[in-house]
Amino acid sequence: MTDADIAEVYPHKNNTELIVSYILEEKKELILKTNEENVIDLESLEREIGSDKILVDSDKKEFKLTLDKPETISFKLFVNNQKPFTLSILKANGEKIFDYDLNQPEKYSATFDDVSDDEDNIGWNFSEFLRVSEGQIFEHSDGTSTRPYLYFGDYDYAIRKASISESFDINGKSRKNSLTAANSAILYSEPGSRILDGPKGSGNHIYTTHYGDHQKGDFDSLELSEMAYEGLKMEDKPQGAARNFISNNVFNYVVPSDGKGVPGTSGPDKIGMSYAMLETPKFYYRTNLKTGLEEQKMVYKQRPFYVNKKGRHNPEITTTIKLSFNSMGRVVTKITFTNTSKVNPETHEADTFGGFIGFSNQDLSLNKDGKEITDKNGKRIGNYLPLRTLGNKRGMYIQSADNQIRHSIYTNQPNGPAAFAARSTSSSYIATKGYSYNPGLIGIVAFRERYYPWKIGKPQSSGVFGGASRYFNKSKNQFLSPYVPEGLFNAFDDQSDKGDSERKDASGARLGVAEGKPTWDAGITMRTEAQHLHPKESVSMEYTSQTDIKGTTFNPVIELDLQGSDDDPQILPMSSDTLPISGQWYDFDSKDVTMHYSIDSDKEEDYQILFNASQKDSDIFYGNHHEIVNQKISLKGLEKNKHKIRFYMEDKEGHRSPIKEHVIKFVKPATDKPQIVVTSPGSTIKEPHDPIDNLIDLKGYWSDKNSKKIKKITYKIDDGDEITAAENLDNPNLGKLIPWKWKELDIENYNDFETHKIEITIADEDGNEGLEEFYFRHQPGALKLTAPEKIDFGTVAVSQNGSSKTAPQIEEGNVILDDYRRENSGPISVSLSMDTFYKEIEEVHDDSDTGDDSSSIGDHDRVVSPTDSLIHKAYWKNKLVDSNNLIIGTSDGKTSPKWRDSVDFTNEVLKNLKLDFQSRNEGLKTGKYVSHWTWQTVESIQ
Repeated sequence: MTDADIAEVYPHKNNTELIVSYILEEKKELILKTNEENVIDLESLEREIGSDKILVDSDKKEFKLTLDKPETISFKLFVNNQKPFTLSILKANGEKIFDYDLNQPEKYSATFDDVSDDEDNIGWNFSEFLRVSEGQIFEHSDGTSTRPYLYFGDYDYAIRKASISESFDINGKSRKNSLTAANSAILYSEPGSRILDGPKGSGNHIYTTHYGDHQKGDFDSLELSEMAYEGLKMEDKPQGAARNFISNNVFNYVVPSDGKGVPGTSGPDKIGMSYAMLETPKFYYRTNLKTGLEEQKMVYKQRPFYVNKKGRHNPEITTTIKLSFNSMGRVVTKITFTNTSKVNPETHEADTFGGFIGFSNQDLSLNKDGKEITDKNGKRIGNYLPLRTLGNKRGMYIQSADNQIRHSIYTNQPNGPAAFAARSTSSSYIATKGYSYNPGLIGIVAFRERYYPWKIGKPQSSGVFGGASRYFNKSKNQFLSPYVPEGLFNAFDDQSDKGDSERKDASGARLGVAEGKPTWDAGITMRTEAQHLHPKESVSMEYTSQTDIKGTTFNPVIELDLQGSDDDPQILPMSSDTLPISGQWYDFDSKDVTMHYSIDSDKEEDYQILFNASQKDSDIFYGNHHEIVNQKISLKGLEKNKHKIRFYMEDKEGHRSPIKEHVIKFVKPATDKPQIVVTSPGSTIKEPHDPIDNLIDLKGYWSDKNSKKIKKITYKIDDGDEITAAENLDNPNLGKLIPWKWKELDIENYNDFETHKIEITIADEDGNEGLEEFYFRHQPGALKLTAPEKIDFGTVAVSQNGSSKTAPQIEEGNVILDDYRRENSGPISVSLSMDTFYKEIEEVHDDSDTGDDSSSIGDHDRVVSPTDSLIHKAYWKNKLVDSNNLIIGTSDGKTSPKWRDSVDFTNEVLKNLKLDFQSRNEGLKTGKYVSHWTWQTVESIQ
C-alpha cells in the first residue's frame, strides 16, 4: 500500500516544519500540491531529498518527489507560517491521500445550548506575554499583610512577562515553561514593610506551592536529584513549573491501551505531537467587573492526528483553563474540555470522543523566595509531606513541618472533579498507553505494566531479607519519586476509581496510608467522569485553592458547603423556610470565635450572630479544622426571589475572616404551564445586568409538568422582532428543572446607556406559554486599547550608515481605541514606545522520540541574543521623533451618547511611521530582529 501522514509539526519563528512520514509501493513517488504559490520552501526540500529528486510543475503548484532512499520513511518539509493554504499529498497516479489546512483563522458562532457551562469569550484581551495578576490585600493586626497572585507556569516567567513563544520553546524533550500549569503565589509582607512595594520590596517574601514554581534556587540540588530513582533529568528539574500540567486521554486513539478502563494519556508538552498541542496556546486576560480583579485564561487544541483521513477517528479537544479570584481571596481554577471536532467531508459528521477523561496533575512543593522551604537548621520541609483531608469530601491540604505554610485545595465545587487522589504525579512530556501487556514467547514470562495515572504502588522492601526496595529510600523513610506505597495507585486503579474523593474522615486525617507511614513525592491528580463527548459538548472541572502563611496573628478561615453565586445560585423550592449551614473553620491564634451572617445587606449593623465556638491550645498550634454542624438560617418572611447571604467569622482578638457570600433563588414548582427562568447573570428592572461587551451569555432552567415536548423558545429585545432560539425540545423528565444555556446573544444594536428588556417566551405542544423578562443596561466604563500582535518591517539591508526608511506592514489586527466613558469626556491620545531590536535565537528540536514512552520512562530563559541588536531611528511624517514616547493619534473625545465609540489608528501608523535601522558594528549577523512595543493611552490636554 501507499500512504502518507503528517507525523509531527514544529512551529518556528519564520516558518513551520512538518515531518511527513510515508509508506510507498514499488513506485517510490509522492506528489505535494498546494492551493497557493510560494508556500513551500523549495531550497530546504532540495537539501533534504536532493534537487534531482524533485520535479516542479509551477502551473499546477505541484512537486513530484522521488523517495527511493532505503530505510528512509520520512522527510522534513518547511512551509509558510503566515498565509492560509491547503497542502495536499497525492499518490503517483494523482489519487489524493489527504488534505491538510495550515494557518487557518479561528471562527466563532453564537448558538443556543442545553449543555453544561463552558468558557465565555466576552471582554478578553489577547496577549503574547505572560503576567501576574494581583488579588486583594489582607492586613493583619501584627503589621503583616498578604496578597494572592495568580498566573500560568513558573512565577519567574510570569513576573518578568516572558512571551508565550519563549515559554513554548524547547527544553530537552519538553517545553521551557509549563503553560498549562495553573499556579498561584502569596506575597507576604513583614511588619514595617510595604506590600505595595511588590515582591522586590524590603521585608517582602514570595511563597509558592508547586514543584518548579519559583524554585530556581534548587535547580542544581543534589538532594533533589537523589530523590528521583534515576536522578533528575533536565526536563524535570525545578524550573518552569515542571510536572504540573493538564492532560487527557487523546493519546489512546494513537496507541490504544491493552487494558479496559485504563486509557493511554499524554502530557501537553510532548514536542511536535498533535495529541500534545496542535499549536502554541493562546493566552488572555481581563478585569472581572464583579470583583474588580484581573483573571486569566489559557486555550489550546489537541487531536490524535494532524490529518483527517477516511476511516480514522480524529476528534479535536479544545481545553480552556481559567484562573480567577473569588471574594474570599481564593484562586478559582476552572478547566473546560470541549469537543471542537470539524465535520469530516467524507462522513459529513464530526467525531464523538468515546470515553473522554480530563486530568489535572499537580506536583506539590511548599517554597519560599526561590527555594523549597526549610527549617531553622536548613532541612527541607516543603515536600514529601503527609497529604491530609479537609473532611466531608471537601478536598485536601498539605502543611509544612513547622506549620509556617498551608496549601488547601477545595474540590467541593458545583463543577468539582469527579475524583481526586492525593498521590504523586508524572512528567508533562511523556505519552504512555495506560496498560501494556505482552504475552511473551513459550518459556518467557509475560510482560505487564501500568503507567500514570493508573500506576500500581511499589513495595517498601525487597525479598525475604527485608532490605529496602529500589523504589524506597530507607534513611529518609520516603518512596523515591514518583512511586507510592504498595496497595495504592498513582493515581487511580481505573477510570471508575474515586481515589480519595469519597473519604468521610474528619479533617486532618492522613490520605492514602496511616499516620506515621512513609511519605512520597507529594502531589494530587484530579479527573473528570469518563464520558462520551459529542461535538460541541463540554465537560468542566473546577476547584479553589488557598495558601495560609502563619504570622504572630492570624485571621480565622471559614469554608462553607454552600457554593451559590450570582451566576449560579442555589435553587430552592418556594416552600423552603430554613437554610441548613455546614462547613468548617480554623484559626492559628485564638481560642474563641463568633460566626456572623446577614441577608441582602453588607451593613455592619445588619449582621446577626449564627454561633459561638472555642478551641484548645493544641488546635491553635496545628491550625486544626472544626466542623460546623446543626446550624441553620431562617428564610421566613423573605420575598420569593433572589437573595444574597453573607458570612464572616471574628475571633476574640478582633481578627476577621474574609466575607463568604452565598446566593439563593426561589423557583416555582413545575406546573401544566411551561416555565423558563434566567438564573445567570443576575438582573432585575431596578438592577439591570451590566454587559461588558456586545454579547451576553444567559443560562437558567425550564420546566413543564405534563408536556413531553417544548414546541419552541423565542425571545425579543424591546419591541424588536421575535426570534426563535430553540424548538422541538424533548422533556423526558416531566416536572424536573432542565438546564439551558444561551451563548453570545448579540446586543450590538443597543450601544447606549438605556435600560433594555429581553422577553423570553416558552411554549409547549398544547399551546401553553410561560414568560421571563431579563433587563440589561450598559454602564460608563474606561478605555480599551488593542494593537496587533505582530508588526513586520520586512527584509532590510542594514549597515553602520543606516538603511532606507522602512514602513511597517500589518497582516492581522488593528490599532483601535474603544471609549466606554460618559458623553462629553475629553480627548485621548495613543502613545507608542519601542524597545531595542534584538536578534532572535532559533530553537532546535529532537525529533527522534515520536510516540509511546511507556518503555522508557545552564540558563534556558533567553530567546534573544543580548549582544546582537540594531540601532533604530523613528520618523513620523518624515520628521525624526522620540521612539520612546511617540503620539500616533488623538481622539475627538466622547461626543456622542453611544456606550462604545471606536477610533481606528491603523492607517495613521501605516502611512506616517517609518524606521531607519543601523548596525552597531561591522559583521552584523543575518537573522530576525524583534522589539517589544508598548501602546498606552494618555489624557490629552485641551
